[in-house]
Amino acid sequence: MLIGIILLVLIAGCSSSSPAGKNPANITPVPTQSGPCMDKACFIAAANDCRDLNVTISEDTGTFTYSSSGACIFTKTLVSLNASESRQIRNVLEGKNMTCMYTRGKFDPRLVTSLVGGIEYCRGDLKDGLARLVIFT
Repeated sequence: MLIGIILLVLIAGCSSSSPAGKNPANITPVPTQSGPCMDKACFIAAANDCRDLNVTISEDTGTFTYSSSGACIFTKTLVSLNASESRQIRNVLEGKNMTCMYTRGKFDPRLVTSLVGGIEYCRGDLKDGLARLVIFT
């Protein structure tokens, strides 16, 4: 009888909702005023919800600034490329940006995870510079 009660308590504990602070689905939290985004996953989640947010991220290829607005407008600025890139490529791309409009809930994460992915609906000097490099390489 005691074993039955212990099993019942264990089963009830396993079927209850997850404890506070746990994140079983590995969902990236949406930024709040008390905690800004510091990585791509957090920014993508915020942009998908059309939240006002700016973040600058440095990675192997260079430094990028990403911003999203409540009007579902995304801006990507290539602040600087890695020093190993040629001066010619850096002159074409550095400091350039592009703006993309999207629908809430349908933000294309490739805009953040790739240099050229998802830019079909974007416009700006960065898109034009990328197109020139693709054509001439």
